Amino acid sequence: MSRTEKDLVVAHFDHGIREDSASDARFVEALADRYKIQFVCRREKLGADASEELARQRRYEFLRGVATDFDGVIVTAHHRDDIIETVAMNLKRGSRWRGLAGMSDSQIVRPMNGWTKQRIYEYAIRQKLEWCEDETNQSDLYQRNKFRRKINRELDEYQKL
Repeated sequence: MSRTEKDLVVAHFDHGIREDSASDARFVEALADRYKIQFVCRREKLGADASEELARQRRYEFLRGVATDFDGVIVTAHHRDDIIETVAMNLKRGSRWRGLAGMSDSQIVRPMNGWTKQRIYEYAIRQKLEWCEDETNQSDLYQRNKFRRKINRELDEYQKL
């Protein structure tokens, strides 16, 4: 793991939406401990019926607070597939040009924007990295997940042309 001029701080926000979400927090904390990186966590109980927007809003409030406390920036693992999803969802909602920019926020660094999710998986497997995934990403209860599957199917078809 490479370091920048600033020390890394791992920040994890547990939305309290899933019953087993605390296990994700423990997993992240164990990794931070293994690499001797400071770990900060907040758990809230937004509940199973919390909206995606509320969850995102609370998560970024927490992350911005951590960045302020440590005089740092937020670094996420958002990837190219996430950007495609966001732009497509914004188009569907009728967003203006700002919404079509995808994920633009000067306080957030996204070094994996050019990587596909598949490339990240392949890298993680080659490097024998451990990871966990939020099981709600597979649930059709969330609009983004339904949209993701539809977009991915259509992109697969497009690539066959």
